[in-house]
Amino acid sequence: MKNHVVDGTLTREAAAHEQKNWVRLTSDCNNHCIFCLDTLAHDGTVRPALEIKIQIIEGRKRGATRLILSGGEPTLHPQFLEFVKLGRRSGYRRIQTVTNGRMFVYPEFLSRAADAGLDEITFSVHGHTAQLHDALVGAPGAFEQETTALRAALASGRFIVNVDVVINKMNVAHLPEMLETFIGWGVREFDLLQVIPFGNAWGKAKDALFYDLVGHEEALTRAFEISRRPGIQLWLNRFPPAFAEGFEDLIQDPHKLHDEVRGRREEFDRYLGLGERLDCREPARCKHCYLEPLCDGLDRTLGERALPEVEVLRLVDPPPRGAALPRARVAHLVAADPARARALAALCPTAELWLELDSYRDLHAPDLEGRAVRRVFVSTAADLDHVLAWEGDFELGVMLRAETAPRLPSLAGLGPRLLVCAPTYERVSDQQREDVDTKSLCASLPRDVRTRGIPACLGGREPERLEPELDAATLGPDGRVEMSRFAERFIASGFMTKSRRCRGCIHDARCAGVHINLVRAHGYRVLEPVIE
Repeated sequence: MKNHVVDGTLTREAAAHEQKNWVRLTSDCNNHCIFCLDTLAHDGTVRPALEIKIQIIEGRKRGATRLILSGGEPTLHPQFLEFVKLGRRSGYRRIQTVTNGRMFVYPEFLSRAADAGLDEITFSVHGHTAQLHDALVGAPGAFEQETTALRAALASGRFIVNVDVVINKMNVAHLPEMLETFIGWGVREFDLLQVIPFGNAWGKAKDALFYDLVGHEEALTRAFEISRRPGIQLWLNRFPPAFAEGFEDLIQDPHKLHDEVRGRREEFDRYLGLGERLDCREPARCKHCYLEPLCDGLDRTLGERALPEVEVLRLVDPPPRGAALPRARVAHLVAADPARARALAALCPTAELWLELDSYRDLHAPDLEGRAVRRVFVSTAADLDHVLAWEGDFELGVMLRAETAPRLPSLAGLGPRLLVCAPTYERVSDQQREDVDTKSLCASLPRDVRTRGIPACLGGREPERLEPELDAATLGPDGRVEMSRFAERFIASGFMTKSRRCRGCIHDARCAGVHINLVRAHGYRVLEPVIE
């Protein structure tokens, strides 16, 4: 595939992977946003100062380089400036606050914040007029206060100033005009957050907030086009990826799902630990939620974990030890070396074996302790050479990477024993480095060569059916599904997407699409629906 990564994507990746320490200062706010996710947690209190200071210091010790002070409304904490100073003394590279901005209307407070070491202010502004903004934030006069503060912060030249906007039914049609207004004031960076169905948002005002993106493409496209201007930075947050076709570089880095999971940690913990089903899981809400694919995948994983027997058990070293694993027809062993693979194989004494090693150098046949290995996956040219010297009729799965792709035409004689596999990458930079023209390569191979994880529009043939799989990498030491592990695996290999155009493809019902980072690197345009 030709590389179409838009300039700035790698900068976005670095920002998404920067280690941040989000510190909530208050459960109070002087706005009453009708879309607020945290309203139900607002009890009018501020967190104890000592608790906050410990979190600031400990976050820096763990390696965080950016401190983000949030709320509620963080500036309502009487010791806000002390926390900024502590962040500076602790050595954070950048100190940021996300705020409704109203406290910064007071010139002395704004100046003292700069003196204390505050680097960046993110103002939450949801309309370009007082009528629209004040209606959304439930506070008459808020627009005048905040915009006065925003302009003062810009004029001071002492802060990085940016704006976040919650996109909803009331403001989506005005989005281009809103951005133009803020740009006219001097703002150059924006975070556009799609409204999601939690807290206040899924309350009495939900019919005024949630909208069908179909029919609003014109306004959204005009807004996204602003990102193409020199010096303007635009980020999408929680926005459905398929509606960013043509602007795929703006799609949120999948790594940020970790932040979403941490933000709902208590609900996920109760679900996984106590079996309390997520109370938000209903079709009417899920269709508006960026987390729907992750939650769907979590439900499937829990269903597989509860079975006495599964089709494929993916075992990664070290395996969980705290509970019995289900029987498996196939054990997919992922390990550093043959010794570790043998230990994994012992956990599935009757299963067919698939093998995926970091290095095959010390293995000289498709065999583990007398058990034949049915399928071998390789990712490097060196391992490919090594494995090709083995005797046997095992299947050879070759991960389609820059160094293995040139070798594939010479393997065409393997016929159906050859399986061309699509790897997935957690980072766009990895996807870019491993770029391969998948469509041309697959077109050059005989039809009896099989593919795995490659859509028919790219592979030129129906891919191998992906068997239901329990991935033991999602399990904690006690053998139960662990949310952070599940999220990590979902981001690395399960975050799939398709173009809206794919609905016209004859393979749509059976096709999972491609990994989100392939689309972020190359755009949805690589997916061409098969019509006949």
